[in-house]
Amino acid sequence: MGGELIELEKNAGYQAILTHLQEYTRKIRDIQEKYALSNRDIMSPRLIDNPKLTQEELAALADLKLRLDAIINEVAARVEKHRVISYDEYTQRYELNAYDRLRVNTLVSSVRDINQSIQKIKFTVENFSRCNRSIINELDQCLDQGDVSKGRLLVLGNILLIYELANYMINFLHDFHLDGIDEILDLSQKEVAKIDAAMQTLQKLKSDAEAPEIDPQVKNRILANLQDREESLAGFRQEWDKYLAGITDVQTKVGSLKDKIPTLQLIRDNAQNQLDFYEIVKIFGIMMVAEAVRQNLETIESVALPLDELELISLPPHRVQKLMGLTPAAGTIQTG
Repeated sequence: MGGELIELEKNAGYQAILTHLQEYTRKIRDIQEKYALSNRDIMSPRLIDNPKLTQEELAALADLKLRLDAIINEVAARVEKHRVISYDEYTQRYELNAYDRLRVNTLVSSVRDINQSIQKIKFTVENFSRCNRSIINELDQCLDQGDVSKGRLLVLGNILLIYELANYMINFLHDFHLDGIDEILDLSQKEVAKIDAAMQTLQKLKSDAEAPEIDPQVKNRILANLQDREESLAGFRQEWDKYLAGITDVQTKVGSLKDKIPTLQLIRDNAQNQLDFYEIVKIFGIMMVAEAVRQNLETIESVALPLDELELISLPPHRVQKLMGLTPAAGTIQTG
């Protein structure tokens, strides 16, 4: 049941993000039309600094990151809530007192925070791909149905989504900290210090037992007792070391995600280049206005696309024609 609830939470979050990004794209398009901005000027860093925009428009744009953060945090919290199990049975079984329960609560709370942090990353990355794939699929359907206007909006939405989410992920990973890790490390240091202190005391007792004035029978009994206790303490220390190794391994793996920042920067910059290309594409619509200019299209043999295998929507000539509302009869861009 928990798995089904987790998927429901993720799907609801995905729909919320996709809907928000679609609304954001429409806002950007309206602002672009209102102020006659170029494609490069509608990307968030430059757009937010544009003095033409009103305070209401700037607030709407700033709302993007705030809403993304809110959705991601809420979904991560809900997912982890469905994963949490009750530790009451263990507390009763081992007859933990109030002090021990505080230590358990620290561990439980810290592990929950760590898992919630990991859920934030997973949910963000999953939606990065899922939202984009949805837009690409919808574009193909629009072009097949001849809905050029919506198709253009989807292309712009695809570029904005790739750029904004790549930029969001770059900032997200730069600032990311694994919540709960510090509390576990602090508790671990205290518990290990107790084990070490007990071990030092035990070693002193073993040394004291070797004194000549100690009764031999008492000495042997105490040394056997200390040996058993030493083995148990060593076992406790080993368990803590294994536990800490698992926690630090998670921290290392999450930290290695920051190595993906250069890749995300490349994806973001490629989206910027696609946006520049898309603006150049529009010149064909301008050229179609006049018959004399339109005749110049006959010399064009191909349109090179600066794309490889990234997730940006491919814009080959036949798709460009559909997006611009061009038909073979009205004027065909020759592809060679």
